[in-house]
Amino acid sequence: MSDIKIFVTHTPNQDTMRVGHPFLYDVIAGSDFQTEKVPDGMLLDNQGENISFKNKAYCELTTQYWAWKNKKADYYGFCHYRRFFSFHHEQLKESAWGTIEYDYLNESAMQELHFNEADMRSQIEAYDFLIAKGVPVGCMNAKSVYDHYQRAPELHIQDLELFLDILTEKYPQLHESAKELLEGKVFYPCNMFIMNRKLFCEYCEILFDVLEEFEKRADMRAYSREGYRTIGHLGERMTGIYYLYLQKRGTYRLGERQIALIRNAQAQTEVKVPAYDAVPVVLAANEAYVPILYTCVQSIADCASQDNNYEIYIFHTDIGSSSQKMFRQGLVRENINITFVNVSGRVSGYVLQAKQHISTETFYRFLILDILKDYQKVVYLDSDMIVLRDVAELYHTQMGDHLIAAAVDPDFAGQCNMKNSEMRQYCINTLGLENPFQYFQAGVLVFHVAQMRRKITVEKLLEMSDTGIYRFSDQDILNIVCKDRVIYLDMSWNMIFDCNRYRWKHVIKYAPHDILDAYEKARREPYIIHYAGFLKPWMKPDEDFGYVFWETARHTPYYEQLLSKIQKDQEVTPAVQVRAFKRTRLLFMKLLKPGSRMRVKLGKLYWGLFG
Repeated sequence: MSDIKIFVTHTPNQDTMRVGHPFLYDVIAGSDFQTEKVPDGMLLDNQGENISFKNKAYCELTTQYWAWKNKKADYYGFCHYRRFFSFHHEQLKESAWGTIEYDYLNESAMQELHFNEADMRSQIEAYDFLIAKGVPVGCMNAKSVYDHYQRAPELHIQDLELFLDILTEKYPQLHESAKELLEGKVFYPCNMFIMNRKLFCEYCEILFDVLEEFEKRADMRAYSREGYRTIGHLGERMTGIYYLYLQKRGTYRLGERQIALIRNAQAQTEVKVPAYDAVPVVLAANEAYVPILYTCVQSIADCASQDNNYEIYIFHTDIGSSSQKMFRQGLVRENINITFVNVSGRVSGYVLQAKQHISTETFYRFLILDILKDYQKVVYLDSDMIVLRDVAELYHTQMGDHLIAAAVDPDFAGQCNMKNSEMRQYCINTLGLENPFQYFQAGVLVFHVAQMRRKITVEKLLEMSDTGIYRFSDQDILNIVCKDRVIYLDMSWNMIFDCNRYRWKHVIKYAPHDILDAYEKARREPYIIHYAGFLKPWMKPDEDFGYVFWETARHTPYYEQLLSKIQKDQEVTPAVQVRAFKRTRLLFMKLLKPGSRMRVKLGKLYWGLFG
């Protein structure tokens, strides 16, 4: 069988997705510029004979040169970490840009693209040269490939003309094909192709000979960063020129393959349990919630004991590298480690429907069962909390054969204990919980991971979430799954605050007396304050226990940002109220007769307020 090697190029210092496949070889293009730890399984293009140091000009062509000089194969292919070939025998639906688009390269996408060894081998071996499907330049507002290059704001048309001159001088047999491509209306993008060994070696001899001469003659010293990538752009055109040249020769099996574009290509973080004993703690958030998340983690660190090690895992899909760096600089200590785990690929394909003010990150706690499967127990905390006690105490809860440890939800208990409670009927009929006063609040949890994995899979939990029938989302689901196998924590470990100064006296007061007593005891000495609800101290500073949040926030790098947001919100609110009043006035003006008493009163009120 043929030796097929498709090299997937990655940008230096970016932890991007790697696909485990016998034909795919992940390479850092421009490895000379890699300053961070090299991810497992990644090849480097600065080993052996190479031009890795030229990557800023040559782009992914440095990997192509390296493979040509150092790797043996029957077929050589090249694609990108977020652009792959489709090996489906039929045309798949494309975007306006001529690509098949996926949010993630998950199992369903790989199946649709026929990313299996048998289909890939049969298609590759049936051809001498496969190229990325050509894109009509009309969709890029260009009249021709030449015009497309000329319109690029940071490229210079004289470079393309110089390239063409050199190509014609050295390889006149390619001149007609080059002219045909540049005057034509189809562009072959991305330096993506698969060639047999003979053609690949011939192509590289021509390409790098021409580019080397171009380097000698061109002056790119004053070019912008994108302009300095000119050689990579010229190589992109050369792929199409060589393809048209082989068409004219007429003796080769040639074909085109669609490009699959992966929108989210961040690598999935593989978590390894440390060799030392540690307290694992998981939180979940998004980039917009970073200031609140940081404040919560700050409070965890403030209460951490020097006698323990702590591994804090933050599940997310979009927290940027600069924010992650802020956490590592400000919160990582000798006994506290922080790992950001991008869960994008794991939740793709599910329609996670959180309700009201709850974000979709709430469902990420389910992923603990897979991502942290090697831990016996894991502590989970919502991010809208301030921790006032060492979470190691929580972690050391004796679980027996129970699935989870959590505190009773006094708010839910109050709702269920009201007269003619519709919530009680929901609890019994939908959730299947005969005793609503055992319903727990899921903001603070200790997962007994091994037992939970025996009980249910992450896939099943996410499928339940997909239904959208549960009012309190993942919390309802966990109450269903863990029924009768719960260790109930002291409510001090999850003291939900009196949201809007309403919850305690208007909802929790209806809870059974022992639950109300436990809640009021927890308020006197909370271990964890949970700001669960539609109002938070960072929205309204005088909220219940708001001063505790601000005491911690004051010592974070986000303090000024939090203050600024409150100020902006307060400035916006009156303006919003004015607009709402004006819209209401116009509505009533239409409904009320001119000269009527109500219309006159409304007019006086309006002009008295706004002049």
